[in-house]
Amino acid sequence: MQRSRLAAITAILAGSCTLAACADGGGSATAAAPTVTTSMPAPTGDVDTVTWNLPPGEPPTLDPAQSAIESVSTPLANMCEGLFSFGPNYEREPALATSFDHPDDLTYVIHLREGVKFWDGKPVTPDDVVYSVKRLLDPKLGSSWIGWAERMRSIEATGSHEITIKMKKPDVLIPNFFSTPAFDVVEKAFAESAGKSFGTAGRGVMCTGPYKLASWTQGQNIVLTRNDAWWNTRVKPKVKNVKFTFITDPSAQTAALDSGDVDGQFNVPRAAHVRLKDKGHLLFGQSLSPTFISVLNQNGALSDPAARQALQALIDYKGIIKSVYQGAAQPLRALVPPAAWGYGKDVYQQAYDQLPAPAQDLEKAKSLIAKAPKAKGKIVLAYTTAIEEESRIATAIADAASQAGMHIQLRPLTAEQYGAMFSSPQARAGVDLFLSTGYLDFPEPLTYYQFFTTGNFYNFPAYSNKEYDAAIQAAIATADPAARAREVTKAQTIMARDLVNVPIATQYVNVFYKSALTGLVPRQNYLYTPWATTLGGK
Repeated sequence: MQRSRLAAITAILAGSCTLAACADGGGSATAAAPTVTTSMPAPTGDVDTVTWNLPPGEPPTLDPAQSAIESVSTPLANMCEGLFSFGPNYEREPALATSFDHPDDLTYVIHLREGVKFWDGKPVTPDDVVYSVKRLLDPKLGSSWIGWAERMRSIEATGSHEITIKMKKPDVLIPNFFSTPAFDVVEKAFAESAGKSFGTAGRGVMCTGPYKLASWTQGQNIVLTRNDAWWNTRVKPKVKNVKFTFITDPSAQTAALDSGDVDGQFNVPRAAHVRLKDKGHLLFGQSLSPTFISVLNQNGALSDPAARQALQALIDYKGIIKSVYQGAAQPLRALVPPAAWGYGKDVYQQAYDQLPAPAQDLEKAKSLIAKAPKAKGKIVLAYTTAIEEESRIATAIADAASQAGMHIQLRPLTAEQYGAMFSSPQARAGVDLFLSTGYLDFPEPLTYYQFFTTGNFYNFPAYSNKEYDAAIQAAIATADPAARAREVTKAQTIMARDLVNVPIATQYVNVFYKSALTGLVPRQNYLYTPWATTLGGK
C-alpha cells in the first residue's frame, strides 16, 4: 500500500552543501540508531481529553475505504474495526470475528462474534459485513483496498453469524487482509442513507470501535469520545476523549508539543527530536516502511540500465541516514525492509546479503553516465514538499547527480498533487522519477512486490517481466513459508537487477507524548489497530 504520509514544511535544505557537511556543521545530527521501545508501563489513571496532532493535516474523509493515508487511518483505527486485529507482533487476534475455517484452498468460512452492536445500538449482521466488503470493491469509490480481491469469486452470508468467501485461485495473503480496513465493518443502513456524504464532517460514519465520532469542526479539530458499550470488555480505555488537531508546519508542531498545547503525535519532525527528548516520551519502533525512488519513465533518459545504475551509485545513503534521519533509519538493499520478513527469515537474509550494499560512488556514476548518452538528458524528479525528509533527500540527489554529470530537474509537489500521483496517470505525466515513502500493511514482502507485476494498479512504471510475474504468482499460491520466501526473493533479485526502483532507507516509527501519559508503544500497526486504548495517565 502506498503511504501518502503528508506533513507540511516551511523550509527545506538551503544551499548545496553535502549532507554530511551540513550535519557536521550543525552539530546536532547523529548517526546513532535510537533505542527501540517494545513496552511501556500500563496506564492506571483516567484522562478526560488527550489532544493529538495529525501532521499530514485534516483528513479529507473518515471513510474506511480511503484509509490508506495516515491522516485518515490514524483516527479511524480507533473507530472502525475489521474481522480481526493485529497484535503487538502482527499476530492475528479476534475482533468482529472469533475465528475462521479454511476447509480447502479456495474457501474461508468466517465466524462472526455474537452480540456486537454499532454505536447507535443496532446489531452487526452478516449482511452488514458482506455489504462493507463489497462496498470497498466498487471501482467508483476509488478505494486502494480493492486490490486484495483480485482472486475472489464471491462473498456471502451463509449463516446467522457466518460469512463465506470463495476464491478463484489460492491466495496466501487473504487471511492477513482480515485485519486491515479492507474488512472494516460499517452499518449498511447508515451508509446507504448517507450516500456520498458518508465519512464527511456533516454525516460521519457508523462503526463498532472503542471510540465514536463526537464532532468534526472543519479546519479546526475532530473529537472522538469513548464508546462505553464497546464489545471488548477486556479493555477499558483510560482516555475519555481524543481531540485531533491539524498542525502541519513542523516548527508549529514542535512548539505545540513543547508547550503542552498538544499532548502527542506520531511522526515527529526530525529537527524537533533534540528539543523534545527531555520534555516527554520520544519513542521509536521498528518500521515496515521503505523510502525509495520509482523509475516511472523507463523510455527516456533512464531507458539505459547504465543510467539507472548511475542513479543508484550517486545517492549519498550514509549522509541521508545521518543528516536527514538523524540516525533514526537504516539504508536498504531491497525495496522491502528486513523488519517485514514475517517468515522464512533465513531465506530472506541470505538473498538480501547477496544484493549490493547501498553506498555512494560518484566515480562509478560518472563512468556509467559516460557510457549512456541518454543519461545526460533532463530527468524530472517529483517529490512532496509536505514531507521535510523527502524535500531534503530530493535536493541532495539532484546535487549529487549534477556532480556526476546527470541533470535532475526537481518537481516539488503540494500535498494535493502528491496524493494525485498515486491515482492519476495524468498527474504522473512528464515525471521520470518519483520519491515516496510507503509501508507494508503487514510483515509479508509479497504484498509489496506484487504491486510491480504486469498490469497491477500500483505498477506506475508499467514494468513487465515474465520471470518476475511467474515468481510472484507462484509465491501467492505457496503456503509453505520457506518455499514462498524463495519465490519472493527470486522476484526481489530480478527487481534489483532491473532497477525499476531504487531503495534508499527504512525509517523507524516514532511517537511523542507528554510525561503524564503512558502505555502507548510505537508500532507500524497503529494505522490499523485502536492505539488510543493503550494510552492513559500514570
